[in-house]
Amino acid sequence: MGGPGDEAVAGSPGVAPTWRSSFPAMGTRVDIIGWGGDGMAIVNAVVGVVARHEDMWSVFRPSSEVSRLNDAVALAVCGGGASRYGVDSAQGGPGLVVSEETDRLLRDALALAEATEGAFNPLIGPLVAAWDVKAMRAAYVAGAPLPPAPAADAVEAALRASSWGLLSRVGERRWAMGVPGESAGRVDVPSPSLDLGGIAKGYTADACRDLAVAMGARGVLVSVGTSSVSVFGTRADGSSWRAGLRDPQGGPTSVAGVVELPADGMASLSTSGDNLGPMGSVRAKDALVPDPLAEPVPDPHARETSRETSVGGGRVFDHHIIDPRTGYPAHAGVRQVSVVASSGVLAEALSTALLVDPSIDVPDVVARWARVTGAQASAQVVGLVRVGS
Repeated sequence: MGGPGDEAVAGSPGVAPTWRSSFPAMGTRVDIIGWGGDGMAIVNAVVGVVARHEDMWSVFRPSSEVSRLNDAVALAVCGGGASRYGVDSAQGGPGLVVSEETDRLLRDALALAEATEGAFNPLIGPLVAAWDVKAMRAAYVAGAPLPPAPAADAVEAALRASSWGLLSRVGERRWAMGVPGESAGRVDVPSPSLDLGGIAKGYTADACRDLAVAMGARGVLVSVGTSSVSVFGTRADGSSWRAGLRDPQGGPTSVAGVVELPADGMASLSTSGDNLGPMGSVRAKDALVPDPLAEPVPDPHARETSRETSVGGGRVFDHHIIDPRTGYPAHAGVRQVSVVASSGVLAEALSTALLVDPSIDVPDVVARWARVTGAQASAQVVGLVRVGS
């Protein structure tokens, strides 16, 4: 069909032919399958949308709008706090003027952070860095000792820098991040860091689906990685689109169940989880953990590690997913959550939030988000795997 990984799939007699494509993007793979319309034109247009979104939102691209916003606040921190916000002198004011799509995604991110009371947080970057989550995951895979836990004061500093309230809309499509008071002019404390990866894939899946429909697709499924799926209509044979839910206790291709997605319109599915499993005995260093949640859920699958603690009495954790409300690894006893919603952004934020707090009132979050955005919304938890289950 002309695009990467394209192919046309012959249909059964009396069934419309199906087209599909698969290509690498956003640090994963994007898959699209559908019927109706000009498949080649649709796939080429979808590739363009994904490339544009990656250019705008990737934290690994210095020219992206997210990177520029992070650079602006980092300069404000190092510059001694002359302004609460990073300043873009070329645009003549505080913050940065962003594209319409980034503006919408940022407004969604703030609305969902507020609706989940911080269980979803687009500014969690300083905490992820403090705990060196990437090194934790690598050590777990290699069966090696986990890296040292951060000191309590380092976690507290990262927690303050991760407050979602530091992100604000200061003008028409103009955004800025505040600087914690003690951070101004200091290079030894973390600066706020925006990362939209928690909802960008869901937004992109929806955008690609909507574009395909606008270009004549009568049924389409878009998958961005293994976490975000967006669908419209049915398969060419009239059956519903179905998506497998990964088994977090099994191998990379193990499936724990299948979700049949609504066939009467558009729907989005998001799955968030600790796919590597519990991290074993992980103690906070140098202090008791100021964590209001219950004691960790015992996990018979947890692997003991050689991580040490310098002070006795530190609370033991069994997870490498960070709870942005406390600054420490979550231990809510949840391995994986899957949510079907009217919006990919809503589905992704809810699945992430429920991973750290399964007691979240989903209808309340949906209602609060709908009031802020003015969008009709719905969501349903279709899968929740607990530790040890």
